[in-house]
Amino acid sequence: MPKGAAQLALFADLPPPARQRKSATRTRYIFALWPSDSTRQRLAQTAATIPPGSARSSRIKPERYHLTLAFLGPLQTAQLNAALKAGSTVDAAAFALTLDRVGYFENAGVAWIGPQQVPPGLLRLKAELDRELLHLGLPVERGSFAPHVSCLRGLDDAPDADAPRIDWLVDEFVLMRSAKRDGISVYQRLGRWPLRAALIALSSMTTPDATIDFSMNPSMNPTIAPSNSPSITPGADPSV
Repeated sequence: MPKGAAQLALFADLPPPARQRKSATRTRYIFALWPSDSTRQRLAQTAATIPPGSARSSRIKPERYHLTLAFLGPLQTAQLNAALKAGSTVDAAAFALTLDRVGYFENAGVAWIGPQQVPPGLLRLKAELDRELLHLGLPVERGSFAPHVSCLRGLDDAPDADAPRIDWLVDEFVLMRSAKRDGISVYQRLGRWPLRAALIALSSMTTPDATIDFSMNPSMNPTIAPSNSPSITPGADPSV
């Protein structure tokens, strides 16, 4: 055996150097409330008024704004199918959500926009979704539910910002996949479910007698896994 051949054979199964490897993709799944374009715009306008506080902070892009209902983490194919089933079996009504608070997660260094008081409709949706997830053997995070939309990261201290007033009429929820490659996350919608039609009083939003009838909303038709979404098979990552 030529000199050094034994060493080459010994290390033949080692992975190639980092510069030769394919970029790893991290995939996570979440149930979330996804803002409409108009709500997203108001969130972006409010986020722009929050002082960054330090040079290392950064603003989250508006197209990534969402309010997490349940973080599922990575899922196998059977678990993903179960998550889609859970979403389709949730029975909850549409509701009004007022975002009127700027908050701060000290451990994560994240500033967010959320409600001072969580409306009963959101709590019912969260409880119903968690119940279906547990019933199908999927993970549910323990602890208190703190609904929020993250807008800045990398902060050293809580920002000094005025309280906003963003009225969000929530009439659907979604299942999203977040695929992160080389530090960049891309969201893909896998399922979308409208909430049950409801007549909601908007006295605090417009005029004392104002109401909105969600039964007149043409978006109240269920859509699951858009036809242009790639299929998911064991061992494959369709986001690549």
